[in-house]
Amino acid sequence: MGTNKAWCTGTNALMDWFNDNAETPYYSVWRGRNLSFSWNNDDIEAGRNKLQNDINFAEQNNVTEVLTIKLHPKKDKLFITDKSPVYASLDFRPAQLEQPVYGIGAYNGNNANNNYAIEKIMEKLSLLENKIAESDLEEIDEIPENPINAMLQNMAANPQIQEALITGLLGMVSGFLNNRPTTSVAGINEVNEEAILILERLIKKGVNINHLRKLDEMSDTKLQSLLIML
Repeated sequence: MGTNKAWCTGTNALMDWFNDNAETPYYSVWRGRNLSFSWNNDDIEAGRNKLQNDINFAEQNNVTEVLTIKLHPKKDKLFITDKSPVYASLDFRPAQLEQPVYGIGAYNGNNANNNYAIEKIMEKLSLLENKIAESDLEEIDEIPENPINAMLQNMAANPQIQEALITGLLGMVSGFLNNRPTTSVAGINEVNEEAILILERLIKKGVNINHLRKLDEMSDTKLQSLLIML
């Protein structure tokens, strides 16, 4: 894999090269024509430690530009400059370049390519959202229907069932309510609503159609006796 004009990448690779090629303690590191830092001291171990620490700092901070290290044969009188003699040099990169995202490709300044990649990602997200929505709807469809809701739907769909059921409920509930008068239209509507609410509560408490059928089959005398006990 190419290093994009850099001969090596990372602190370890640079230090391996330095240990193999440095014949003197003196070196300098450059960013183009700009001097980043240098070592103009006779202590080679201290110079090696400084080089390693500085390049490691650049690597940890993701410095990916190409730098140049130069090795100098002798100590400069004042400090190392671009005029100082050099016996070896190396172009290197402190940190690895970011790898392209799989399936998209590296950014190359081509807006058409980048927009196409973004559109593909959004399409996949949209498909995923649709699948989740469909899954939620299927779960809702599987919820058991409330028996009262089913009864009311059947009533709305069949006026004859509605009339028969309400008439029966009115007769029963009017007895429970001590024969409340139902002469006005508003009164009938109120009793109808209350009858449905009472029936729903009775079903939740365990009353079923068989119980209602037995009440309907009772004689007037038995039913009146039962009502007196309530």
